[in-house]
Amino acid sequence: MRKAPIASVLLLLTDVFTTAARKPKWLSHVWLAGVLSTVVFIGGVQARVGEPARPDRDITVANLNILHGFACDPPFPGDGDQRRVQDRIDLLVEHIIAAGSPDIVTLQENVTEPFVGLVPPVVVGPLDNTVALLQKQLSSLAKACGFPYEVVFDPEGATSHTADPGRGIDEELILTRYPAFYAEVLPLYSPLFPFFFRHVLFARIDHDLEPVDVFTTHLAAEADFGLLPCGVNVLPPPLRSPPCPAECLAPGDTVRECQAKQMAHFIEAHHNIPGAGIITGDFNAEPGTKVYNQFVGRGWIDSHLAAKNTECNPVTGANCTAGREDQNLSDLEAPNLNQNQRIDFIFVIKPDDKGSRCIGDIDTLADEDRDGSVTGLSAAEPNPFAPACGSAPLPICWASDHSGNQLDLNCKRSRGPRKKLGEG
Repeated sequence: MRKAPIASVLLLLTDVFTTAARKPKWLSHVWLAGVLSTVVFIGGVQARVGEPARPDRDITVANLNILHGFACDPPFPGDGDQRRVQDRIDLLVEHIIAAGSPDIVTLQENVTEPFVGLVPPVVVGPLDNTVALLQKQLSSLAKACGFPYEVVFDPEGATSHTADPGRGIDEELILTRYPAFYAEVLPLYSPLFPFFFRHVLFARIDHDLEPVDVFTTHLAAEADFGLLPCGVNVLPPPLRSPPCPAECLAPGDTVRECQAKQMAHFIEAHHNIPGAGIITGDFNAEPGTKVYNQFVGRGWIDSHLAAKNTECNPVTGANCTAGREDQNLSDLEAPNLNQNQRIDFIFVIKPDDKGSRCIGDIDTLADEDRDGSVTGLSAAEPNPFAPACGSAPLPICWASDHSGNQLDLNCKRSRGPRKKLGEG
């Protein structure tokens, strides 16, 4: 989301003293960008429903920051709803089905921690685990889509007990129609490490057409010092923030710009297959910024513009992805767009002309290949599945404070036989 709740950061800083005292080994943590990596696959519905769907000739993707909602949860069990999170997940599932059940769905801001601090000493919870809410929907998705989704998710936020510090309140997740060969998590630089930090979730997907790499992230917001110069200490003494990583400039890069560099270098090091690379997420930065240019400056394609969509209009909200009020339900229960920024992207690393079977292009809103899937915004209209939306008991209007985006990479003119990963 555009602004992470500042109160949660205040509590993190307050907890530094008590947490560090309880586990003094944390004082010896040294930032090693790119070294930490761990992953688990939480199985979705394992059995196919009916006959297997025919192989997909395109690569379709949807992306959304789903809004964890814990800042709206009152500090008494049973009174909070994380901004109607169950209603919003239900609406998200309807949007996924209406979008044609994309091959890959990337979601940021999943919350799996049962309790989260706001302004000290207020702690909210127990909170609904959004990963668990999505898992409950897998069978319904399988029936509607004709295939099951597998869930790719990092284990530290998936456990039933309290996750390690810094995890479980803002996590990336991938739903994939096809099996994942491999996945990995890259921790990103943060002056709050190890008490809070951002990350990149990477998965190599065994798409029916050919293997595809997917990278998804949520870069730093203002509340976790995204605009602060890299290397500045924010932790109270005797603790100190990690030093600025070698690949970043101190104090020339902001925290967010440093994270973008780390992610771009990670992608360059890991995307070593001829198939497409798909980069998604909430980057908390608009087009033309240094963060954005870390990706398009490498020749990676902003799919929204490549599909001939117009740029975000902050006056009307058209083609914008962020701007709604995220601290209460006022905008989520109103049909107005209330968006003014485009900070969520799906970048595409073009398939290799020599080695890839995909020799297509990015489909536009005109749906040039007439397959019912396009490239542009998704979940970007007030609840289209109900005659009216608004405050409860009416259905909620929006699945998130963000509008999502989607990609249709046309591969209809694919060539050559399908090769297994590793074959020449």
